[in-house]
Amino acid sequence: MSSIDSHSLTPEGPAYGSALAVALGHNVSRLRIEQNISKQTFALMVGIGRPLLNRIENGTADPRLSLIIRLADALSVTPEDLLALSL
Repeated sequence: MSSIDSHSLTPEGPAYGSALAVALGHNVSRLRIEQNISKQTFALMVGIGRPLLNRIENGTADPRLSLIIRLADALSVTPEDLLALSL
């Protein structure tokens, strides 16, 4: 397993999209847990199924911007907060 170098985390780098997906997943999971919201409840709040929420939190989903906005609204943060590589 190779590590991601800093050059691949630029918008032009190949790992940028996957790094954002992992960051999104980590941030959604962390904030959801901090707010004591179950996966089932959160999925209902956002209007998605638990399988999709699991993929988002695992960093394997590529959600549309409209869903990222709904996730952020449900967690009372900005979309930028959810996509931050480190919080």
